This record gives sequence, C-alpha cells and structure tokens, in this order.
Amino acid sequence: MSDLQIVLIVIGGLIIVAVLVFNWWQERRFHQQVENNFSSIKSDALLEEPSLDTAQRYDTEDDPDHDAFSISHDLIHETPLAKQEPALETHDHIDDQALYSEPETTYIAPEAIQTPEISEAADAEMPYVEAPFAAAEHNDSLPQAKPVNHDGIKAIFQDAFSKSPDAVNTQELAAGRALGAADRVEPEAALAQSLPARLHAQVDLIALLHLADVSTVSQVSGVLKSDFDGFDKPMFIHVQTPDSRWLLLSDVASKPDFANQKISKIACSLQLADRAGPVTRNVVNRFQLAVESLGLDVSAHVEWQSNGDAVADAAALDAFCIDVDKTMGFHLLHGENGAFTGTKLRGLAEAQGLELSADGSFKFFDEAAQKHAALVSTAATPSFVMFNREHHPFSPDMLRQSVVKGITFQLDIPHVNNSTEAYNHMVQVAKQMETGLHAQLVDDNNRPLGDAQIEKIRHQLKIIQATMLTRGIVPGSDVAHRLFS
Repeated sequence: MSDLQIVLIVIGGLIIVAVLVFNWWQERRFHQQVENNFSSIKSDALLEEPSLDTAQRYDTEDDPDHDAFSISHDLIHETPLAKQEPALETHDHIDDQALYSEPETTYIAPEAIQTPEISEAADAEMPYVEAPFAAAEHNDSLPQAKPVNHDGIKAIFQDAFSKSPDAVNTQELAAGRALGAADRVEPEAALAQSLPARLHAQVDLIALLHLADVSTVSQVSGVLKSDFDGFDKPMFIHVQTPDSRWLLLSDVASKPDFANQKISKIACSLQLADRAGPVTRNVVNRFQLAVESLGLDVSAHVEWQSNGDAVADAAALDAFCIDVDKTMGFHLLHGENGAFTGTKLRGLAEAQGLELSADGSFKFFDEAAQKHAALVSTAATPSFVMFNREHHPFSPDMLRQSVVKGITFQLDIPHVNNSTEAYNHMVQVAKQMETGLHAQLVDDNNRPLGDAQIEKIRHQLKIIQATMLTRGIVPGSDVAHRLFS
C-alpha cells in the first residue's frame, strides 16, 4: 500500500469522526433548547386552585408509583373523603363522583366483558375500590374513610384499557349474532313441529286450515272436489288428530277404521319444484283457489305458511336444485388383456357386496339405509350403482354369454345420506375390481384416474353436500328424494 493511500484513509477516518462529533453536538444543543422552551411553570398564584395543593401533596406522599402510572389524575381523583373541602368547587375539572356514577364511564363496564382470568384479577381488587365510593354515595360526612388503594385502581384500569376494543366489539357482535340465531331457530323449530314430517317449508307451498268445529276423516273426504286433481307437482293433504298426529288423507280415507277419526286441522301442500322444473303461476293460482274453497266448505280459517311470492320461491328452489343435482362417477376400462368376461365380473361384484337388480345394474345397499327403508315400508336407496358403460343392461344370461369392455360406477349425491362414506366405499370397490379384472380406472375422457383426481372429486362432493345442508335439505332424506325425483 502506498503512502498516498494511507494518507487518504486517515483523512477519511478523521472526516467521519468529525461528522459524528458535530451531529452529537447538534443533538445535545437541540435537547437543551427543548427543555428551556417547554419547562413547566413552577408556581402561579393566578392559575392555582385552593384544592390543588392538597391533592398534589397527597399524590406525592401516598403515591410513590405516580410516574409509572399512565392514567392522568386529572381524570381520576383519588383524594380521601377526610381531606376533601366541601366549601370549594372546582369547575375546571370533571366531576369525579359523576364520572364513577355514570354506567357508561364507570370502571366496572370494561370488567363486565372481561375474560374469566381478567375478571378474577379485577374481583381481587374490587373490595378496596368499591368501599370508599359506596360510603360516599350513602353518607357524605363519614369522619374516617379508608384511603383509596391506588394500586387497585391502577390494576383495574390497566386491565381494562389493555383489552383491545376490537376484541370487545367482536365478543359483543358474536353474542348478538348468537342471540339472533337463537331467535330465528326457535320459530323455525316451532313451525316444523306444527307441520307434517313429510313437508318442508322451503320445498312446499303449505296452507294450514284450522277447523272451527271438530270434523272427521269421512266428512273431509266427502267435501273434497276435483280441484285437487291433475297437478303436475306432488300435492299432499294431511289431517291432524286431537293428539297432534298427522295422517296422510289418501292413506286413511279408504280405511274403515279411520272413517270416524276426529280431526282438528288440515294441511294442504304443493311441491314447488322437482327435476322437471319449477311450478308455474297458473298451477299456484289453481292450488290457492282450491285451498280457499276447501276452507269455505269445512268452515276453516286458512293460514298460509309463506308470505312471499310462491313462483319466485319455486324459481329459486329450481336454481338451487340445478346447482346440487350432480352425480359423481368414473369408469373401469379393459386393459391390455382385452375385454373381461361377464361371469368374472359378476363374481367380483357380488364378492364386494353388490346386487344385480331388475333394471340391469349392480347396486350396493348400506345396512342402515336398508333398515330405515324396512321401518317406513319403502324401497331402499342404493349408495352407488355399477352398470354397463355401453348401456346394455346386465342380466344373468347376458353375463354368462358375453364379454364386457367397460363398466361405470356412479353415485347420485342428493339421494345418498352420507355421500362421502359412500364415495369412499365406491372407490375401494372399484380399485379391488380394477386389480381383479386387470382393468384401468379412467374418467369420462378415458384418461387414467389417479389419487389426485379422486381426491378432487371427493372435495367437490363435500361442497355439494354442505350446500344442501345449508339450505336445510338433508341428502338422502324423504324431502331430497321428492325434490330430486
């Protein structure tokens, strides 16, 4: 390194040191100017109040933590009752008792919405805070009042002000929403109890007929006219017995045992939509006219369960059905070994619990669904089906004599109660048969179907199921079967 470089380095270092010293000197000079310009007034007889000296002396002597406390004593007076001078009034400051007596500004308000941990900490200090103020409220002339515990007040205010206002607002908003939800659920639950179990307030246009006098099933059946015939959507008439049982009139009208059954209420309903589309304005008007006529014939007061436009509700319901009326499926395509024989296909399918039905498809029935169908005397709904991809129905003769190039597994989401479990089982069965038939699992475009694609289908299925539950329609329920028939 040359002498010139050494000299330049030294000069540069000196310049840096000089700049640092100059900045320090300017900063020190600036602080001195600020202290001189903003120094507090030591004493001013024209500005002082007579009571300020006493409060200042008390705060200085009894409050060693004054400098560490962040809340101003101008807003929170802590003067003991024994040291107060009743003859003097200070109008330049906020009334301390009024501050604590107003519910909106009292220190108890933040404590009321604290978490349990904060509440316990505040409760521990409350005896020291409440006693002086309570005494002042009932007896302003107590000769010996216990001085206020400054640490207690500070702890309470620090806990109160340390709680985020956003958190308080969030808790109040959540409580309000929960209360509002409870208020909404209770009328809906009461309405559901007063309607037949088959009906649904969002699916059916319902009218309740309150009979002025108790009637019988035979009398109601006798006054029914052809006005209730020929509807293109499902229409039901239920009658309610005095013990609050709902009976479908079409089931009991022809039974002698129910002819003299007394009834006190009638429910007429018209389904607003199905897979054929929404109900039309003419059909709605015709149904409403038929119900009003029936009310006049049986001397009943007609109470419609919906105040909105039934046609608009039907259109919205139909749009919802279009969004969720989906089927999930995939295919098994023959592999390099060629088409698989029908006998082997049937053997593997029956080994996995599938049953060959009269419509030419293999169906899998869940045990719970079969038990429920047996209780209500209806046909069980399959969890999923397997059929010929070439749309040739399976039959015992066809399976013995033919070969099959591909099969399709399909799940109808609205008709399956627990579609996620049904889908998982369908995938398991398909993979077992894929191995046994030396076939390949593919999508509609004959592209291989891997785990990622299967998981994507499962995710879409969960979304559809959640959408139906949000609407209040349980997949696989009787209402869902009616709506998606």
